[in-house]
Amino acid sequence: MLECNDPKRPLTPAERHVVDYLNENIARIASLSITDISEGAYVSTATVSRAIRKCGFSSFIAARFHLAQEHTATANQIQANRVLAESYNECVRTIERINVSDIQTAAQHILQAPRVIVLTRSASRGVAEDFCVQLMSLKCNALVIYDGEIMERLDQYVNPDDLIIALTIYNTQSALYEAVKLARQAGCYVVTCCCVAGTTLQEISDITLLGYSASEPGIRKLGVSSRIPLMLITRCIAQYIAAIKAPQTADAHLEVDGL
Repeated sequence: MLECNDPKRPLTPAERHVVDYLNENIARIASLSITDISEGAYVSTATVSRAIRKCGFSSFIAARFHLAQEHTATANQIQANRVLAESYNECVRTIERINVSDIQTAAQHILQAPRVIVLTRSASRGVAEDFCVQLMSLKCNALVIYDGEIMERLDQYVNPDDLIIALTIYNTQSALYEAVKLARQAGCYVVTCCCVAGTTLQEISDITLLGYSASEPGIRKLGVSSRIPLMLITRCIAQYIAAIKAPQTADAHLEVDGL
């Protein structure tokens, strides 16, 4: 059962209604979204999030996972909630690790560079291609190189004023490191996006944007690593470029719900 026992943070009438609604529907909690609950209780999703936090949970995802384990959820429902909780944690931890100054610096170099070259290997190729599409939509000259033979001779293809962006989850590909080293020798500025701190690639990069990847995320059991951190980092860069190219109106606001 959900309950708020903190006298310093009492529930408002609307939040109490949310808690009562959740407790009345606890048998179905494993399959309900925050939107389902807000509509069922006739409150906003922000109210649901506040009520959950006052009951001692960091997020709706955490509360749902906990309640699903303790009550009548099936094994499959618990597993689905575990996956969602894991993905939520990966997103939040990545956002927490992103250095705002590095996002700004990376964006400025992208805007100033006559050409942006994104280096990656097969595991992150989809993220790199999507990032380039975003950059091209912002009128930036961007391309992806993932071919190992081209990377081996990268110094023959780059100019000193090119910007190099290396995308890698764990930096396990020596070809990527060697390519970045050639680019640095050619005089290029290098931005690395990675999920592991202190790699050899980070040592030769001008800035490194670090994402978060759980040590044993469920998807890795299938021999695949999550691309969520790299997708978040590149999205933040592209969104920031879009924002400074087309500033929001003075009365615009950003609502972050549940974080």
